[in-house]
Amino acid sequence: MPFQCAYNMSSLRHFPLGEPCPASPHAVVSSLPTMADVHSYEQHEPRVVKALESGYPRFVEHTFIKELIFFYLNRAGLQGCAGVLIPSRRATQELADYIGKGVSTLKVEDALFLVYFDKSDEMLSQLLGKIVQHTGCGISSRQAEDILVMHGLHDTIFEEAYIHVGAQNKVESDLAALIGCETKDVLVCACGMNAFYAGFRAVQEAQLAKGRTKWLQLGWLYLDSGCVLKEFLSESEALECCYNTTNTESLIKKIESLGDALACVVVECPTNPLAQVPDLGRIAEAVRRCGGVLMVDPTIGSIYNVDVLTHADILVTSLTKYAAYEADVMIGALTINPSSPHYGDLVLRTSSYYQPAYSRDLARLAYEMDKAPEAVAQMCANARLLADFLSGHAAVKKVHYAGDSEHFVKVARGADTGGAMVAIELHEKIQPFFDALNVMKGPSFGTKFTLACPFMYLAHYDLVTTDEGRNFLRSIGIDPDLIRISVGTEPILEIIEVFEEALACL
Repeated sequence: MPFQCAYNMSSLRHFPLGEPCPASPHAVVSSLPTMADVHSYEQHEPRVVKALESGYPRFVEHTFIKELIFFYLNRAGLQGCAGVLIPSRRATQELADYIGKGVSTLKVEDALFLVYFDKSDEMLSQLLGKIVQHTGCGISSRQAEDILVMHGLHDTIFEEAYIHVGAQNKVESDLAALIGCETKDVLVCACGMNAFYAGFRAVQEAQLAKGRTKWLQLGWLYLDSGCVLKEFLSESEALECCYNTTNTESLIKKIESLGDALACVVVECPTNPLAQVPDLGRIAEAVRRCGGVLMVDPTIGSIYNVDVLTHADILVTSLTKYAAYEADVMIGALTINPSSPHYGDLVLRTSSYYQPAYSRDLARLAYEMDKAPEAVAQMCANARLLADFLSGHAAVKKVHYAGDSEHFVKVARGADTGGAMVAIELHEKIQPFFDALNVMKGPSFGTKFTLACPFMYLAHYDLVTTDEGRNFLRSIGIDPDLIRISVGTEPILEIIEVFEEALACL
């Protein structure tokens, strides 16, 4: 029997600008229904900024968090200042040290700190926002909501289903069973990017102590993952990129050329947005021969569908996708492979760098994970059928789908687990198709509702809006106008019909 959604099946429709999905103050997706809206969002036009009361939380400051920051600034007599809230003393100090002059810190609650600055300093504001975005160290919307209620600024919290008792133990044990490790080796983090950042810092610290300074990125990485590698490597370290993950011999040759200097190889499996699947087993062998660390992010395919820990030294993933399939929890996880020769070097370091998930986010995730396997199975089955349909459509130039990769079977947990993500390239301009497509449109993926986005426009607007940037993307095999589709749990014939109608506009 197909997975039965708990929401109204009208998710295959037009969503007005700024409408969140789901209808929750903690939704991580808000609608950007047209290409004009996407451009306006990236250019920070007031029309769109005002409409987006919520959005992907690391990119759009949540209204609850804005309200709480305003309260603390006023309470401390800091009119004329702006700030961010960080629920960790270590992360607060690290942030202040990185920024340097111009920021101050104030403890506002137990284990909650306000990092504030003169709000007229726009450059400092942008820098601080980017660092919080890259590291995922900001406060959760649910934590902000609880504090607003505590101070009498809100009457009550948003009503939603939870598993309150033993939520952390349940989430950790469920994740350990999925990933293939012991519960003690799972760290549930504030978000996927915080998992990545904590893993990065732990590897960097351990490998620098051994004089290892060379980092290697395989394939295109998610925006903030790439930014962490570029922004936080020291002057003595260097990063190289091999964007094609399908040429295994070339990758192994490159890894071996770094020899004793190799610190870490970072790869997504599958990659985002091309859904490439590297030959992870052979790459892992080469990395291990050189004494390097292999960090793998399986978020695109999800830990429900791919088994990568057997090859990785460290696994980092977002659980906002797939596990929190309702699209209303920011959360992530990090795991060290207990069989890794680097286990002893990394296990304590990751524990000191990660930011634990907030209790109510854990409670919400624990509830959703009970039904996640069934939902994910339906999403993946639908994705396979939609990929087949799109592959045969005359308007579609190319389809990217992990299940079609020759190496996917080596990491797949089953025969029908190609993930829920399909990316397409069109023969014509994307605007008529995108504007006509009656699904939710915005960032994220792994949601129970079908979701589409012009990925490079939302993640790398600086590249797609210049000839130089577009040419660079094409040179590494990425169509600047690629559209990423996260396939939901709606009836597949209805999903196909919606795409068929939009493609008819070309």
